[in-house]
Amino acid sequence: MVYMGNNYLEKISVNDKTIIIREPCSIDDYVKLMNVQIDIWGMPDYSEAVTYHMIIAAHRNGGVVLGAFEEETGQAIGLIYSIPGYTEGTIYLYSHLTGVIPEYRYRGIGYLLKLWQRRIALEKGYHLIKWTFDPMQSSNAFFNIVKLGVIVRRFYPNYYGELMDEINRGMPSDRFIAEWWIRSPRVKKIIEKKYRQPDLDKILSLNPLIANEVSIENGIPIIVSYKLESSNDLVLIEIPSELNRLRKFSMDLVLKWRTILREIFTYYLNKMGYIVIGFTSFIDNGLRRSYYILCRRCLEDILPGVYPWS
Repeated sequence: MVYMGNNYLEKISVNDKTIIIREPCSIDDYVKLMNVQIDIWGMPDYSEAVTYHMIIAAHRNGGVVLGAFEEETGQAIGLIYSIPGYTEGTIYLYSHLTGVIPEYRYRGIGYLLKLWQRRIALEKGYHLIKWTFDPMQSSNAFFNIVKLGVIVRRFYPNYYGELMDEINRGMPSDRFIAEWWIRSPRVKKIIEKKYRQPDLDKILSLNPLIANEVSIENGIPIIVSYKLESSNDLVLIEIPSELNRLRKFSMDLVLKWRTILREIFTYYLNKMGYIVIGFTSFIDNGLRRSYYILCRRCLEDILPGVYPWS
């Protein structure tokens, strides 16, 4: 890794090409980071994209903006766009966009972008980075919670209203608010790979409340029933492991999952004060099953990296 003036630079080899991760340093760079959003999210046009001049404004006024570029062509293939945020006396970095184009996904680029975002944010004096993610996207849950160490304390139904990109079209934009406490021992242990999420058997040994009962019918997960009660300090909530597959099977079933999970998340997070501290999955008869792990403890107990199963 190399530090060059005001630009952080890392080179990695992906798909037989060299990818550079760095801050944008020209108007052309900012325009590329606007254009690449179309390919990342499958947007119908620029009405869904953050404009290049807003990317400039964020970068030059306390935000963190990073691009992933092909060294040979200069083409942008990923970005992070984040702005300063403020609420209830706390200043934080709000990370609005993080994405990589489809052909470069699952190659570690998004993870490196987030690590560089954290490093720059620390140098700017931030303690906290927030962003939203779809609680029904299991890959996002794994990335955010297991690989980065975020926690979740808040759920918002239909946060953005209707979105028209390919990933979100046809679904309410229900969202978790991820909190990445970048100076905490919890986060440090996770990104330094000194801690691993427990497997489901370990969690079940603690007799958690399982909030929703799910049956598998012809390989499709169906919610049979659910509970809204706070009799246990540890709660498991199951989500579909393959939302995109479920969408292709039945959008009505996706919306049913949305409706029930909306009620479950509103109760446990917003009303009862549980915190999402983990995410785990396992293979059941060839089908992956995925669960959020919620705990009723205060933030000061969680950020040191202390867990009920420790």
